[in-house]
Amino acid sequence: MGILWDEPEGLTMRELYDKMPEPRTHFNTVSTFIRRLEEDGFVSHHAIAGRLFRYFAKITRLEYEKKEQKSFINRFFNGSSFDFVKHLVKEEEINKEELEELLNLIKK
Repeated sequence: MGILWDEPEGLTMRELYDKMPEPRTHFNTVSTFIRRLEEDGFVSHHAIAGRLFRYFAKITRLEYEKKEQKSFINRFFNGSSFDFVKHLVKEEEINKEELEELLNLIKK
């Protein structure tokens, strides 16, 4: 998705593949993954000529992050953001300063 966000005009599958960092996964795997992203509504395409397509991000990076965060919390914390934050506190993944910042955000 990052590559597609950086190229708002879109890319052909070959262009997208060539921009991927090494080591690259197989071309067909990338193609399958892009098709799945398209099925999920994250990517779209338009025809250039014949069976040549230009793929582009259908949603913004922020929209994608929100969907992924929601999906993560639904899968691992039964949809409870509170349980997620509670887990971070219990596992000491959030330090005291970060907790104070959260409290200030809540107060606002």
